[in-house]
Amino acid sequence: MSANQRPIILWSHPRSLSTVFERLFLKYPQEFHVIHEPLNQIGRAYVTKNFEFLKQIPLSKSTDPITFVHHFSPALNNILSLHYCNNNKTHTLRVFVKDHASNFLEAFEENLEGNPLGSKEVLSKFRHMFIIRNPEKSVKSFYKAAFSTCKAWEACVPNSEKYDIFFPEKVWLKDSRILYDLIKKITEEKIVLVDTDDLVLEPEKILRKYCEMVNIKFKKEMLEWKKEMLKIWDLKLSGPDIDYLWHKYVLGRSKLILYLIPFEFLQPIKLQYLLNKESNWSGLIFSFNFFIF
Repeated sequence: MSANQRPIILWSHPRSLSTVFERLFLKYPQEFHVIHEPLNQIGRAYVTKNFEFLKQIPLSKSTDPITFVHHFSPALNNILSLHYCNNNKTHTLRVFVKDHASNFLEAFEENLEGNPLGSKEVLSKFRHMFIIRNPEKSVKSFYKAAFSTCKAWEACVPNSEKYDIFFPEKVWLKDSRILYDLIKKITEEKIVLVDTDDLVLEPEKILRKYCEMVNIKFKKEMLEWKKEMLKIWDLKLSGPDIDYLWHKYVLGRSKLILYLIPFEFLQPIKLQYLLNKESNWSGLIFSFNFFIF
């Protein structure tokens, strides 16, 4: 596999509109094989100490790209596998993956040194990018979705299966910065970073630039989609028919447009972050433009 065709992994934090960005590529099954949060269940098993689930994960085979024994190895090998359009083995699809940075970091169990997942051999197999969103909006949205989920759980999920979703002291923003620093240090590659405020303000400009950087052909039709709940988003993590609560933005809109905050209120916020380049939320840096760190 050439460096220009490596699988793309979009690393995100909760409520960063990463599913909206993913939706742009789901329109083209003849060109992209999209994998939605393949590490989510494993990362959650680490958090909830669901060792029975972890024990059921198969071992890697000697012929796999990643052979060391780890719970994430099979998922990463699936990303690296060849994927075809309608079983046509003459047409290989580019792989696009969306997942949370926190899910990947859970596997390190607070030990970044010496873990084979953090080696250059593994990390360099993928084209990494990050998506970020103003925490004033992402944290509020995270709390609202978590609260709605907990309310829905009351009707269908036993207490033994419930767990805390929202932690005021940990909203998984810092994880993006930690993973970004790790990947940049180990791979020594430039990393694409997309800010969603810019994306909804200038969607065509931002997406064109992004496609250029990751060697994808831009299509203007990417900017619009059909309003529908896709099966790929139903991870059955929250309970029966509850996962949709986490996808209301993409389900309620058919194109990239700024609905979340009036334009006149966005400008002072944007200016404030431009003047204070390093925000106080866990050390993640904003510039509110499309750029490479």
